[in-house]
Amino acid sequence: MQPDAKRKLYKFSGPTEYALQNLENGVIFCQHYSAYNDPFEFWSNIYEGIPDPKVEPERFLAAASVWGFPANSVDELMADRAFSENMEDYFDECQHYAPPFGAMRQGVRIACFGSEQDNLLMWSHYGDGLRGFCLVFDETLIANADPEGYLLDVAYLQAPPTVDSLVYGIAWDQDWFSQTAIDETTTAIEYQGRKELKAEIPMYEEAGAEAVRMMHDIWRHAFGTKPSEWSYERERRLLVQSGRKDELPILRKYPFEAIKQVVVGERMPLEYRRRLEIVLSKTCGDVPVATASRSSSTYCLEIV
Repeated sequence: MQPDAKRKLYKFSGPTEYALQNLENGVIFCQHYSAYNDPFEFWSNIYEGIPDPKVEPERFLAAASVWGFPANSVDELMADRAFSENMEDYFDECQHYAPPFGAMRQGVRIACFGSEQDNLLMWSHYGDGLRGFCLVFDETLIANADPEGYLLDVAYLQAPPTVDSLVYGIAWDQDWFSQTAIDETTTAIEYQGRKELKAEIPMYEEAGAEAVRMMHDIWRHAFGTKPSEWSYERERRLLVQSGRKDELPILRKYPFEAIKQVVVGERMPLEYRRRLEIVLSKTCGDVPVATASRSSSTYCLEIV
């Protein structure tokens, strides 16, 4: 997904030396998927290439539908000459538009964030029971740091999803076609006076938006799905393509102005808080600091 300047990323840390070092150096720890404690990380089914309609009819029908040829059966689909006469060349072209999702997984590094600064379970599990702290980041500045990252909201599902690279390639082509059609139609309206074509633009815009939504969903299914038991985290995930072939983590730098607030847990040891404040004064200047405290009347946290 594209970064949203109004959204924030919440990074919870315990009161550790490592957390202070990363803050002082302006880096975020990004891991290979195999290092996380969820054994189902990246546990999706990836399909590549052109499906044989006799062996994989569901994939074949799904690809045709994205192209604009919905059908109830392969026989019905192949009876449509507009489809059958062009299908082989078009599918062959589109399969090259999709990223190699399976191969990309080895080089991707992940940083995990929360989406709520007052999430009690996040403070309990990742903020060491209000002894740690939470860095509030500007989403855009984090996503656009070097190397550029891709942000997505994790999907929580009951079963592993399917990732079809051909469907992605067709969606990519449909988005390109829609944008090209909009540009050509706009040119015809402006320079040829064909105002009657203006009514076609919303159709192309809708088709392009649907293709983009489909591509985003496929990215989530490839790199950002977890079992529904993890849904309390409401995780937001930063993906960085490292180019590495091993499973070692990377430290990705960010500009200190990306930190918009620091929330300190009320149970943080005094000495650690003193050291944290020294690091903040060196790196972030006058960034606002708030405290997460337990409410006296409900099982909720108050951020003041």
